[in-house]
Amino acid sequence: MPSADDIYWVDDDEYVSGVGDDAILEGNLEEQANRVVLDLNDVQLLVDAQRADRPKKTSKSMAIGEQLFQKRYNISNDQAYDLLKENYQSRVRSTIGNLTIDHSMVANRLQSPYYKVKLSKSQARSFHRPNFVIRPNTVIHFSRVRHRKKKKDKGKDITQIFASSKDLSLGDGSQYVMLEYSEEYPTVMSNFGMGSKIINYYRKKSNEDESRPKLNIGETYVLGSQDRSPFWNFGFVEPGEIVPTYYNRLVRAPIFKQQVNSTDFLMIRSTGGGEGQKYYLRSIPNLYTVGQTLPVTEIPSPRSRRVTTASKNRLKMVVFRVLRKSENERILVKGISSHFPDQNDMQNRQRLKEFMEYQRTGEDQGFWKIKATDTLPNEDGIRSMVHPEEITLLETMQVGQQFLEDAGYGGGKEDDEQHEGMSTEEKLAPWITSKNFINATQGKAMLELHGEGDPSGCGLAFSFIRTSMKGGFKAMGEPTDEKIDKSKYGGHSYNVALQQKAYEEEIARIWHAQKKDLTVPVSSAYS
Repeated sequence: MPSADDIYWVDDDEYVSGVGDDAILEGNLEEQANRVVLDLNDVQLLVDAQRADRPKKTSKSMAIGEQLFQKRYNISNDQAYDLLKENYQSRVRSTIGNLTIDHSMVANRLQSPYYKVKLSKSQARSFHRPNFVIRPNTVIHFSRVRHRKKKKDKGKDITQIFASSKDLSLGDGSQYVMLEYSEEYPTVMSNFGMGSKIINYYRKKSNEDESRPKLNIGETYVLGSQDRSPFWNFGFVEPGEIVPTYYNRLVRAPIFKQQVNSTDFLMIRSTGGGEGQKYYLRSIPNLYTVGQTLPVTEIPSPRSRRVTTASKNRLKMVVFRVLRKSENERILVKGISSHFPDQNDMQNRQRLKEFMEYQRTGEDQGFWKIKATDTLPNEDGIRSMVHPEEITLLETMQVGQQFLEDAGYGGGKEDDEQHEGMSTEEKLAPWITSKNFINATQGKAMLELHGEGDPSGCGLAFSFIRTSMKGGFKAMGEPTDEKIDKSKYGGHSYNVALQQKAYEEEIARIWHAQKKDLTVPVSSAYS
Protein backbone atom coordinates (compact mmCIF):
# COMPACT_ATOMS: atom_id res chain seq x y z
CA MET A 1 0.00 0.00 0.00
CA PRO A 2 1.47 3.44 -0.91
CA SER A 3 2.39 5.70 1.96
CA ALA A 4 0.62 8.98 2.69
CA ASP A 5 3.62 10.86 1.30
CA ASP A 6 3.04 9.30 -2.15
CA ILE A 7 -0.68 10.11 -2.44
CA TYR A 8 -1.93 13.58 -3.45
CA TRP A 9 -5.15 15.34 -4.30
CA VAL A 10 -5.18 16.47 -7.95
CA ASP A 11 -7.38 18.78 -10.04
CA ASP A 12 -9.61 16.04 -11.40
CA ASP A 13 -10.65 14.93 -7.86
CA GLU A 14 -8.95 11.56 -8.25
CA TYR A 15 -6.31 9.91 -6.06
CA VAL A 16 -2.95 9.53 -7.77
CA SER A 17 -0.44 7.03 -6.43
CA GLY A 18 3.29 7.10 -6.98
CA VAL A 19 3.55 10.80 -7.76
CA GLY A 20 6.65 12.45 -6.34
CA ASP A 21 7.17 16.07 -5.37
CA ASP A 22 9.53 16.60 -8.31
CA ALA A 23 6.87 15.56 -10.78
CA ILE A 24 4.37 18.03 -9.37
CA LEU A 25 6.85 20.88 -9.23
CA GLU A 26 7.96 20.27 -12.81
CA GLY A 27 4.43 20.30 -14.13
CA ASN A 28 4.48 16.66 -15.25
CA LEU A 29 1.41 15.72 -13.21
CA GLU A 30 -0.70 14.70 -16.23
CA GLU A 31 2.01 12.44 -17.61
CA GLN A 32 2.51 10.71 -14.25
CA ALA A 33 -1.23 10.30 -13.65
CA ASN A 34 -1.66 8.46 -16.95
CA ARG A 35 0.52 5.66 -15.61
CA VAL A 36 -1.78 4.98 -12.62
CA VAL A 37 -4.76 2.62 -12.70
CA LEU A 38 -7.30 3.35 -9.96
CA ASP A 39 -9.72 0.62 -8.92
CA LEU A 40 -12.25 1.72 -6.31
CA ASN A 41 -12.79 -1.92 -5.37
CA ASP A 42 -9.14 -2.28 -4.42
CA VAL A 43 -9.00 -2.97 -0.66
CA GLN A 44 -5.49 -1.48 -0.57
CA LEU A 45 -6.72 1.88 -1.87
CA LEU A 46 -7.02 4.68 0.71
CA VAL A 47 -10.19 6.67 0.05
CA ASP A 48 -11.06 9.89 1.89
CA ALA A 49 -14.82 10.51 1.80
CA GLN A 50 -15.70 14.15 1.11
CA ARG A 51 -18.92 16.13 1.41
CA ALA A 52 -20.68 16.96 -1.88
CA ASP A 53 -20.42 20.69 -1.26
CA ARG A 54 -16.68 20.67 -0.63
CA PRO A 55 -14.47 22.98 -2.72
CA LYS A 56 -13.55 21.45 -6.06
CA LYS A 57 -10.02 22.75 -5.98
CA THR A 58 -7.43 22.01 -3.31
CA SER A 59 -3.75 22.71 -3.11
CA LYS A 60 -1.66 20.26 -5.09
CA SER A 61 0.99 20.24 -2.40
CA MET A 62 -1.35 19.33 0.50
CA ALA A 63 -0.85 15.78 1.71
CA ILE A 64 -3.49 13.50 3.13
CA GLY A 65 -1.87 13.67 6.59
CA GLU A 66 -2.24 17.46 6.59
CA GLN A 67 -5.88 17.23 5.59
CA LEU A 68 -6.64 14.73 8.36
CA PHE A 69 -5.03 17.10 10.83
CA GLN A 70 -7.89 19.53 10.15
CA LYS A 71 -10.57 16.89 10.53
CA ARG A 72 -12.21 15.51 13.65
CA TYR A 73 -9.76 12.69 14.25
CA ASN A 74 -6.09 13.60 14.56
CA ILE A 75 -3.82 10.65 13.75
CA SER A 76 -0.70 12.59 12.91
CA ASN A 77 1.05 12.12 16.30
CA ASP A 78 2.22 15.72 16.15
CA GLN A 79 2.72 18.47 18.75
CA ALA A 80 -0.89 18.15 19.92
CA TYR A 81 0.00 14.68 21.17
CA ASP A 82 3.07 16.07 22.92
CA LEU A 83 0.81 18.37 24.93
CA LEU A 84 -1.42 15.44 25.79
CA LYS A 85 1.54 13.34 26.94
CA GLU A 86 2.90 16.18 29.03
CA ASN A 87 -0.45 16.69 30.72
CA TYR A 88 -0.81 12.95 31.35
CA GLN A 89 2.65 12.62 32.85
CA SER A 90 2.04 15.49 35.22
CA ARG A 91 -1.07 13.77 36.51
CA VAL A 92 0.42 10.30 36.85
CA ARG A 93 2.38 11.45 39.92
CA SER A 94 -0.83 12.60 41.52
CA THR A 95 -2.04 9.05 42.07
CA ILE A 96 0.72 8.47 44.63
CA GLY A 97 -0.60 5.00 45.24
CA ASN A 98 2.58 2.96 45.06
CA LEU A 99 4.76 4.25 47.88
CA THR A 100 6.75 1.40 49.37
CA ILE A 101 5.39 0.03 52.64
CA ASP A 102 7.55 -2.50 54.50
CA HIS A 103 6.32 -4.86 57.19
CA SER A 104 8.10 -6.67 59.98
CA MET A 105 8.89 -10.34 59.63
CA VAL A 106 6.14 -11.10 62.15
CA ALA A 107 3.58 -9.59 59.78
CA ASN A 108 5.05 -11.16 56.64
CA ARG A 109 4.93 -14.58 58.25
CA LEU A 110 1.39 -13.98 59.57
CA GLN A 111 2.79 -15.20 62.85
CA SER A 112 0.44 -16.72 65.42
CA PRO A 113 -1.17 -15.62 67.72
CA TYR A 114 -1.11 -12.12 66.23
CA TYR A 115 -2.69 -13.25 62.94
CA LYS A 116 -5.57 -15.62 63.46
CA VAL A 117 -7.43 -17.57 60.82
CA LYS A 118 -10.75 -16.85 62.52
CA LEU A 119 -11.57 -14.33 65.23
CA SER A 120 -13.59 -15.58 68.16
CA LYS A 121 -16.75 -13.70 69.11
CA SER A 122 -15.07 -12.04 72.06
CA GLN A 123 -12.14 -10.93 69.91
CA ALA A 124 -14.46 -9.54 67.22
CA ARG A 125 -16.44 -7.62 69.83
CA SER A 126 -13.32 -6.07 71.36
CA PHE A 127 -11.31 -5.67 68.15
CA HIS A 128 -8.06 -3.76 68.88
CA ARG A 129 -9.42 -3.18 72.41
CA PRO A 130 -8.00 -6.03 74.50
CA ASN A 131 -9.19 -6.20 78.07
CA PHE A 132 -6.77 -4.88 80.65
CA VAL A 133 -7.69 -6.57 83.91
CA ILE A 134 -5.69 -6.24 87.14
CA ARG A 135 -6.74 -7.83 90.37
CA PRO A 136 -7.23 -5.52 93.32
CA ASN A 137 -4.19 -4.94 95.58
CA THR A 138 -1.85 -6.15 92.85
CA VAL A 139 1.62 -4.58 92.94
CA ILE A 140 3.08 -3.68 89.54
CA HIS A 141 6.82 -3.36 89.18
CA PHE A 142 8.06 -1.28 86.27
CA SER A 143 11.18 -2.60 84.58
CA ARG A 144 13.97 -0.42 83.31
CA VAL A 145 13.64 0.39 79.62
CA ARG A 146 16.28 -1.39 77.60
CA HIS A 147 18.66 0.64 75.45
CA ARG A 148 18.70 -0.14 71.74
CA LYS A 149 21.77 1.04 69.85
CA LYS A 150 21.04 2.78 66.56
CA LYS A 151 24.32 1.57 65.09
CA LYS A 152 23.04 -1.97 65.43
CA ASP A 153 20.23 -1.27 62.96
CA LYS A 154 22.20 0.90 60.51
CA GLY A 155 22.10 -0.42 56.94
CA LYS A 156 19.72 -3.27 57.75
CA ASP A 157 16.44 -4.10 56.06
CA ILE A 158 13.15 -3.63 57.92
CA THR A 159 12.65 -7.38 58.13
CA GLN A 160 16.06 -7.67 59.81
CA ILE A 161 15.49 -4.82 62.24
CA PHE A 162 12.09 -6.21 63.24
CA ALA A 163 12.78 -9.90 62.82
CA SER A 164 10.89 -11.11 65.91
CA SER A 165 8.05 -9.97 68.14
CA LYS A 166 10.59 -8.97 70.78
CA ASP A 167 11.92 -6.29 68.42
CA LEU A 168 8.45 -4.74 68.20
CA SER A 169 8.24 -3.96 71.91
CA LEU A 170 8.35 -0.35 73.12
CA GLY A 171 10.29 -1.58 76.10
CA ASP A 172 13.61 -1.20 74.26
CA GLY A 173 13.77 2.60 74.20
CA SER A 174 13.16 2.98 70.45
CA GLN A 175 11.48 6.11 69.10
CA TYR A 176 7.75 5.99 68.48
CA VAL A 177 4.78 8.13 67.46
CA MET A 178 1.41 7.83 69.17
CA LEU A 179 -1.67 8.14 66.95
CA GLU A 180 -5.09 8.67 68.49
CA TYR A 181 -8.07 7.98 66.25
CA SER A 182 -10.83 10.58 66.20
CA GLU A 183 -13.31 7.88 65.11
CA GLU A 184 -14.70 5.47 67.67
CA TYR A 185 -14.66 2.69 65.07
CA PRO A 186 -12.18 3.42 62.24
CA THR A 187 -12.93 1.76 58.92
CA VAL A 188 -9.74 -0.35 58.92
CA MET A 189 -6.90 -0.64 61.44
CA SER A 190 -3.49 -2.20 60.74
CA ASN A 191 -2.51 -5.35 62.56
CA PHE A 192 0.50 -6.11 64.73
CA GLY A 193 3.86 -5.50 63.06
CA MET A 194 2.46 -3.90 59.90
CA GLY A 195 4.19 -0.82 58.55
CA SER A 196 2.78 2.63 57.86
CA LYS A 197 4.26 5.98 56.91
CA ILE A 198 3.73 9.60 57.80
CA ILE A 199 3.84 11.57 54.54
CA ASN A 200 3.95 15.36 54.70
CA TYR A 201 2.28 16.53 51.49
CA TYR A 202 3.31 19.99 50.37
CA ARG A 203 1.81 21.71 47.33
CA LYS A 204 3.92 24.20 45.41
CA LYS A 205 2.82 27.82 45.49
CA SER A 206 3.74 28.09 41.81
CA ASN A 207 5.64 26.15 39.18
CA GLU A 208 8.77 28.07 40.14
CA ASP A 209 8.50 27.07 43.80
CA GLU A 210 11.54 24.87 44.58
CA SER A 211 11.12 24.75 48.36
CA ARG A 212 10.85 21.43 50.17
CA PRO A 213 9.78 22.08 53.77
CA LYS A 214 10.67 19.40 56.28
CA LEU A 215 8.97 18.58 59.57
CA ASN A 216 10.49 16.70 62.49
CA ILE A 217 8.39 13.60 61.78
CA GLY A 218 7.60 12.09 58.39
CA GLU A 219 8.71 12.21 54.76
CA THR A 220 8.08 15.24 52.55
CA TYR A 221 6.28 14.72 49.26
CA VAL A 222 5.95 17.71 46.94
CA LEU A 223 2.79 18.12 44.85
CA GLY A 224 2.73 20.19 41.69
CA SER A 225 0.04 22.74 41.00
CA GLN A 226 -1.79 20.25 38.74
CA ASP A 227 -1.32 17.14 40.88
CA ARG A 228 -4.40 15.49 42.26
CA SER A 229 -5.04 15.60 45.99
CA PRO A 230 -3.78 12.50 47.85
CA PHE A 231 -7.27 12.39 49.41
CA TRP A 232 -8.91 12.17 45.98
CA ASN A 233 -11.90 14.51 45.81
CA PHE A 234 -12.53 14.31 49.58
CA GLY A 235 -9.63 16.43 50.81
CA PHE A 236 -7.44 19.34 49.84
CA VAL A 237 -3.80 20.38 49.97
CA GLU A 238 -3.79 24.09 49.24
CA PRO A 239 -0.79 25.85 47.58
CA GLY A 240 1.91 26.45 50.19
CA GLU A 241 0.20 24.14 52.71
CA ILE A 242 1.66 21.07 54.45
CA VAL A 243 -0.75 18.25 55.33
CA PRO A 244 0.78 15.41 57.42
CA THR A 245 -0.88 12.15 56.39
CA TYR A 246 -1.14 8.68 57.84
CA TYR A 247 -0.42 6.42 54.86
CA ASN A 248 -0.46 2.68 54.21
CA ARG A 249 -1.99 0.21 51.76
CA LEU A 250 -5.29 0.12 53.64
CA VAL A 251 -6.23 3.69 54.53
CA ARG A 252 -5.20 7.29 54.15
CA ALA A 253 -6.03 10.01 56.65
CA PRO A 254 -4.85 13.50 57.65
CA ILE A 255 -3.19 13.70 61.05
CA PHE A 256 -2.87 16.67 63.38
CA LYS A 257 -0.07 17.22 65.89
CA GLN A 258 -1.20 17.66 69.47
CA GLN A 259 0.39 19.13 72.57
CA VAL A 260 1.49 16.50 75.09
CA ASN A 261 0.94 17.29 78.76
CA SER A 262 3.95 16.78 80.99
CA THR A 263 1.80 14.64 83.29
CA ASP A 264 0.92 12.12 80.57
CA PHE A 265 2.82 8.84 80.27
CA LEU A 266 2.48 5.63 78.33
CA MET A 267 2.24 2.39 80.32
CA ILE A 268 3.39 -0.68 78.38
CA ARG A 269 2.60 -4.28 79.22
CA SER A 270 4.86 -6.70 77.38
CA THR A 271 4.23 -10.43 77.31
CA GLY A 272 5.95 -13.35 75.63
CA GLY A 273 9.43 -13.49 74.23
CA GLY A 274 10.44 -15.92 76.95
CA GLU A 275 10.46 -13.13 79.54
CA GLY A 276 6.99 -13.47 81.00
CA GLN A 277 4.99 -10.32 81.72
CA LYS A 278 6.75 -6.98 82.19
CA TYR A 279 5.65 -3.39 82.60
CA TYR A 280 7.36 -0.23 81.37
CA LEU A 281 6.63 3.47 81.77
CA ARG A 282 7.65 5.95 79.06
CA SER A 283 7.06 9.58 78.20
CA ILE A 284 5.15 10.49 75.02
CA PRO A 285 7.45 12.27 72.53
CA ASN A 286 4.98 12.76 69.67
CA LEU A 287 1.20 12.69 69.69
CA TYR A 288 -1.08 13.04 66.67
CA THR A 289 -4.83 12.86 66.21
CA VAL A 290 -5.94 10.92 63.13
CA GLY A 291 -8.74 12.44 61.08
CA GLN A 292 -11.35 10.33 59.35
CA THR A 293 -9.74 7.26 57.77
CA LEU A 294 -10.40 6.98 54.03
CA PRO A 295 -10.27 3.39 52.73
CA VAL A 296 -7.90 2.63 49.85
CA THR A 297 -9.29 -0.80 48.97
CA GLU A 298 -12.63 -2.51 49.30
CA ILE A 299 -13.37 -4.74 52.28
CA PRO A 300 -14.66 -8.11 51.04
CA SER A 301 -18.21 -9.16 51.84
CA PRO A 302 -18.71 -12.29 54.01
CA ARG A 303 -19.39 -14.78 51.19
CA SER A 304 -17.37 -13.23 48.40
CA ARG A 305 -14.81 -14.98 46.22
CA ARG A 306 -12.01 -12.98 47.85
CA VAL A 307 -12.83 -14.52 51.22
CA THR A 308 -12.90 -18.04 49.77
CA THR A 309 -9.61 -17.58 47.91
CA ALA A 310 -7.84 -16.12 50.95
CA SER A 311 -9.13 -18.96 53.11
CA LYS A 312 -7.78 -21.57 50.69
CA ASN A 313 -4.40 -19.86 50.46
CA ARG A 314 -4.21 -19.57 54.23
CA LEU A 315 -4.75 -23.32 54.49
CA LYS A 316 -1.94 -23.88 51.97
CA MET A 317 0.41 -21.66 53.99
CA VAL A 318 -0.20 -23.65 57.15
CA VAL A 319 0.10 -27.00 55.39
CA PHE A 320 3.30 -26.08 53.54
CA ARG A 321 4.97 -24.85 56.74
CA VAL A 322 4.03 -28.06 58.53
CA LEU A 323 5.38 -30.06 55.61
CA ARG A 324 8.69 -28.18 55.66
CA LYS A 325 9.15 -29.02 59.32
CA SER A 326 8.20 -32.70 58.94
CA GLU A 327 10.83 -35.30 58.11
CA ASN A 328 9.00 -37.09 55.31
CA GLU A 329 6.96 -34.09 54.04
CA ARG A 330 3.66 -35.62 55.10
CA ILE A 331 0.87 -34.54 57.45
CA LEU A 332 -2.25 -35.76 59.18
CA VAL A 333 -5.48 -33.77 59.11
CA LYS A 334 -5.49 -33.50 62.88
CA GLY A 335 -2.09 -31.82 62.67
CA ILE A 336 -3.62 -28.70 61.12
CA SER A 337 -7.10 -28.78 62.70
CA SER A 338 -6.05 -26.51 65.58
CA HIS A 339 -5.32 -23.71 63.11
CA PHE A 340 -8.87 -23.82 61.69
CA PRO A 341 -11.29 -23.98 64.63
CA ASP A 342 -14.25 -22.96 62.42
CA GLN A 343 -13.84 -25.98 60.12
CA ASN A 344 -14.25 -29.67 60.80
CA ASP A 345 -11.98 -32.46 59.53
CA MET A 346 -14.29 -33.21 56.61
CA GLN A 347 -14.04 -29.64 55.33
CA ASN A 348 -10.26 -29.68 55.71
CA ARG A 349 -10.03 -32.93 53.74
CA GLN A 350 -12.05 -31.44 50.89
CA ARG A 351 -9.67 -28.51 50.63
CA LEU A 352 -6.58 -30.69 50.92
CA LYS A 353 -7.70 -32.66 47.87
CA GLU A 354 -7.10 -29.60 45.67
CA PHE A 355 -3.32 -29.72 46.08
CA MET A 356 -2.50 -32.91 48.04
CA GLU A 357 -3.02 -36.65 47.74
CA TYR A 358 -4.14 -39.11 50.38
CA GLN A 359 -1.79 -42.08 50.62
CA ARG A 360 -3.81 -45.32 50.76
CA THR A 361 -0.88 -47.74 50.55
CA GLY A 362 2.82 -47.89 51.24
CA GLU A 363 4.92 -46.46 54.03
CA ASP A 364 2.94 -43.21 54.02
CA GLN A 365 -0.44 -44.91 54.34
CA GLY A 366 -2.94 -42.67 56.15
CA PHE A 367 -0.93 -39.49 55.53
CA TRP A 368 -1.39 -36.62 53.10
CA LYS A 369 1.44 -35.69 50.74
CA ILE A 370 1.80 -32.98 48.14
CA LYS A 371 0.90 -34.03 44.59
CA ALA A 372 3.71 -35.48 42.50
CA THR A 373 3.15 -32.80 39.85
CA ASP A 374 3.67 -29.99 42.36
CA THR A 375 6.69 -28.85 44.35
CA LEU A 376 6.91 -27.60 47.89
CA PRO A 377 7.52 -23.81 47.76
CA ASN A 378 10.23 -22.14 49.80
CA GLU A 379 9.52 -19.75 52.66
CA ASP A 380 9.41 -16.67 50.41
CA GLY A 381 6.92 -18.39 48.14
CA ILE A 382 4.76 -19.31 51.12
CA ARG A 383 4.71 -15.73 52.40
CA SER A 384 3.62 -14.38 49.02
CA MET A 385 0.41 -16.45 49.07
CA VAL A 386 -1.38 -14.17 51.53
CA HIS A 387 -0.35 -10.64 52.46
CA PRO A 388 -0.98 -9.03 55.87
CA GLU A 389 -3.38 -6.52 54.29
CA GLU A 390 -5.65 -9.35 53.13
CA ILE A 391 -5.86 -10.78 56.64
CA THR A 392 -6.58 -7.33 58.09
CA LEU A 393 -9.43 -6.80 55.62
CA LEU A 394 -10.86 -10.24 56.47
CA GLU A 395 -10.72 -9.43 60.18
CA THR A 396 -12.49 -6.13 59.56
CA MET A 397 -15.19 -8.02 57.69
CA GLN A 398 -15.58 -10.46 60.60
CA VAL A 399 -15.89 -7.57 63.07
CA GLY A 400 -18.61 -5.94 60.97
CA GLN A 401 -20.40 -9.25 60.59
CA GLN A 402 -20.33 -9.85 64.35
CA PHE A 403 -21.67 -6.35 65.00
CA LEU A 404 -24.64 -6.97 62.72
CA GLU A 405 -25.31 -10.37 64.28
CA ASP A 406 -25.32 -8.82 67.75
CA ALA A 407 -27.76 -6.19 66.47
CA GLY A 408 -30.08 -8.93 65.22
CA TYR A 409 -29.46 -8.70 61.48
CA GLY A 410 -27.98 -12.16 60.96
CA GLY A 411 -24.71 -10.97 59.47
CA GLY A 412 -26.17 -8.33 57.14
CA LYS A 413 -26.61 -8.19 53.39
CA GLU A 414 -23.85 -8.73 50.86
CA ASP A 415 -24.28 -5.43 49.05
CA ASP A 416 -26.47 -2.36 48.91
CA GLU A 417 -28.48 -3.22 45.80
CA GLN A 418 -31.65 -3.12 47.88
CA HIS A 419 -30.69 0.25 49.28
CA GLU A 420 -34.19 1.40 50.18
CA GLY A 421 -34.99 -1.62 52.30
CA MET A 422 -31.85 -1.57 54.44
CA SER A 423 -31.49 -0.22 57.95
CA THR A 424 -28.76 2.27 58.88
CA GLU A 425 -26.77 -0.47 60.62
CA GLU A 426 -26.80 -2.59 57.46
CA LYS A 427 -25.81 0.38 55.28
CA LEU A 428 -22.81 0.97 57.58
CA ALA A 429 -21.40 -2.54 57.11
CA PRO A 430 -17.68 -2.09 56.29
CA TRP A 431 -17.85 -3.97 52.98
CA ILE A 432 -20.63 -1.60 51.84
CA THR A 433 -19.19 1.71 53.06
CA SER A 434 -15.72 0.99 51.66
CA LYS A 435 -17.21 0.13 48.27
CA ASN A 436 -19.34 3.27 48.35
CA PHE A 437 -16.38 5.50 49.11
CA ILE A 438 -14.14 4.03 46.42
CA ASN A 439 -16.93 4.34 43.86
CA ALA A 440 -17.42 7.96 44.95
CA THR A 441 -13.73 8.74 44.39
CA GLN A 442 -14.11 7.39 40.85
CA GLY A 443 -17.25 9.40 40.14
CA LYS A 444 -19.46 6.30 40.04
CA ALA A 445 -21.59 7.21 43.06
CA MET A 446 -22.49 10.04 45.42
CA LEU A 447 -22.46 9.87 49.21
CA GLU A 448 -24.89 11.37 51.66
CA LEU A 449 -21.88 13.09 53.37
CA HIS A 450 -23.96 13.99 56.43
CA GLY A 451 -26.67 12.38 58.52
CA GLU A 452 -26.81 9.07 60.38
CA GLY A 453 -23.68 7.71 58.73
CA ASP A 454 -21.47 10.54 60.01
CA PRO A 455 -19.05 8.87 62.49
CA SER A 456 -18.50 12.16 64.34
CA GLY A 457 -22.20 12.71 64.87
CA CYS A 458 -21.77 16.48 64.54
CA GLY A 459 -20.91 17.19 60.92
CA LEU A 460 -17.13 16.82 61.21
CA ALA A 461 -16.78 13.67 59.09
CA PHE A 462 -18.18 12.16 55.92
CA SER A 463 -21.05 9.72 55.83
CA PHE A 464 -20.16 6.85 53.49
CA ILE A 465 -23.79 5.88 52.95
CA ARG A 466 -24.62 6.04 49.26
CA THR A 467 -27.25 8.61 48.37
CA SER A 468 -30.35 7.50 46.52
CA MET A 469 -30.23 8.64 42.91
CA LYS A 470 -34.02 9.00 42.85
CA GLY A 471 -33.97 12.17 44.87
CA GLY A 472 -30.34 13.12 44.35
CA PHE A 473 -27.92 14.61 46.88
CA LYS A 474 -29.46 16.78 49.56
CA ALA A 475 -27.36 19.43 51.26
CA MET A 476 -27.44 19.77 55.03
CA GLY A 477 -30.68 21.46 56.10
CA GLU A 478 -32.42 20.78 52.79
CA PRO A 479 -35.73 18.89 53.22
CA THR A 480 -35.52 15.32 51.93
CA ASP A 481 -39.24 14.92 51.22
CA GLU A 482 -39.61 18.04 49.11
CA LYS A 483 -41.47 17.36 45.87
CA ILE A 484 -40.10 19.09 42.77
CA ASP A 485 -41.66 19.34 39.35
CA LYS A 486 -39.55 16.97 37.22
CA SER A 487 -40.46 18.78 34.03
CA LYS A 488 -38.24 21.68 35.09
CA TYR A 489 -35.06 19.56 35.06
CA GLY A 490 -35.52 17.27 32.10
CA GLY A 491 -37.14 14.36 33.91
CA HIS A 492 -35.03 14.65 37.10
CA SER A 493 -36.33 15.80 40.44
CA TYR A 494 -33.23 17.95 40.80
CA ASN A 495 -30.90 20.16 38.81
CA VAL A 496 -27.76 18.10 38.11
CA ALA A 497 -25.42 21.11 37.95
CA LEU A 498 -26.76 22.62 41.16
CA GLN A 499 -26.60 19.24 42.86
CA GLN A 500 -22.94 18.74 41.92
CA LYS A 501 -22.08 22.22 43.16
CA ALA A 502 -23.83 21.59 46.48
CA TYR A 503 -22.08 18.22 46.76
CA GLU A 504 -18.61 19.74 46.29
CA GLU A 505 -19.38 22.59 48.70
CA GLU A 506 -20.48 20.12 51.38
CA ILE A 507 -17.26 18.10 50.97
CA ALA A 508 -15.18 21.25 51.37
CA ARG A 509 -17.21 22.33 54.42
CA ILE A 510 -16.77 18.99 56.20
CA TRP A 511 -13.05 18.78 55.37
CA HIS A 512 -12.26 22.26 56.68
CA ALA A 513 -14.52 21.83 59.72
CA GLN A 514 -12.66 18.64 60.68
CA LYS A 515 -9.32 20.35 60.12
CA LYS A 516 -10.29 23.31 62.29
CA ASP A 517 -11.63 21.12 65.09
CA LEU A 518 -8.58 18.82 65.29
CA THR A 519 -5.88 21.45 64.78
CA VAL A 520 -4.21 23.04 67.79
CA PRO A 521 -2.23 26.31 67.69
CA VAL A 522 1.08 25.92 65.88
CA SER A 523 3.02 27.51 68.75
CA SER A 524 1.95 24.78 71.15
CA ALA A 525 1.74 21.80 68.81
CA TYR A 526 5.13 22.19 67.14
CA SER A 527 7.09 23.54 70.09
